[in-house]
Amino acid sequence: MLTKLLKYDFKSMFKLFLPLWGVLLVVSAINRLFFGSPMDTDHVVGLVNSLMVLLYVLLIVAVMVVTTVIIIVRFYQGLLKDEGYLMFTIPVHPWQLITSKLLSALVISLLSSVVAVVSVIIIASFDGMWEVLGQAMDLAVREVPNFIPMVILLVISFFVGLICSISQVYASMALGHLAGSHRVGFSVLAFIVLNMAWSTVSTIIGLFGYGDITSSLVTITAGSQATLNVDGFSNLMLLSTVWSIALNLVRCVVHFALTNYILSRRLNLE
Repeated sequence: MLTKLLKYDFKSMFKLFLPLWGVLLVVSAINRLFFGSPMDTDHVVGLVNSLMVLLYVLLIVAVMVVTTVIIIVRFYQGLLKDEGYLMFTIPVHPWQLITSKLLSALVISLLSSVVAVVSVIIIASFDGMWEVLGQAMDLAVREVPNFIPMVILLVISFFVGLICSISQVYASMALGHLAGSHRVGFSVLAFIVLNMAWSTVSTIIGLFGYGDITSSLVTITAGSQATLNVDGFSNLMLLSTVWSIALNLVRCVVHFALTNYILSRRLNLE
């Protein structure tokens, strides 16, 4: 049943996003044709080029804004408003409904990010770009300690952080739903409170969870000269990233459990 829920969510969302992503990529390709073209010196072509750049920026903003709005609206309208009457009559558990919304929102967010990055690559591309990037990567692997583990951890941190952000929005809307009136306002308030609470926890971990940061980053020589400890900095970055992933995993579990509890035990669609 979860597969059918995901198919329904993806079908509804792709109807909106596929044209938007396509337009963004086409505008990116047009901008790439204009950049560096001999026609760029022409005043009319220059004006068209400026308008295309403005259109590109507006499309990038639109993709990000629409992605955020759709994630919020589909959960709110689909589970907490009138459509919820239909969704909760389906023989599925509330956690499956939440999981479907969460996974579809995650995939759409990732695809929007990928399309945005691809559009930037299209515009900024130049002859030999991939060779230059390959050389830069080889240099980073050789010179930067723990480069590969750091990249892997940062990718994992990005995924977990994105899931955590979406689940926090869902938990905030579920908490706001408990209010008798002004549910949207209470949802915003719940999001702010949750954000402050997790920020406090993160700060406490940062203060007491690490060792002496100064000694790990700086080595004091006999001549009273301070030199940067690259290995110490790299190890500190690895440690902080691991702590961040662990905290975000806890946040995800708390958000999901809270949302599931409210939708299972305290749901009121009136």
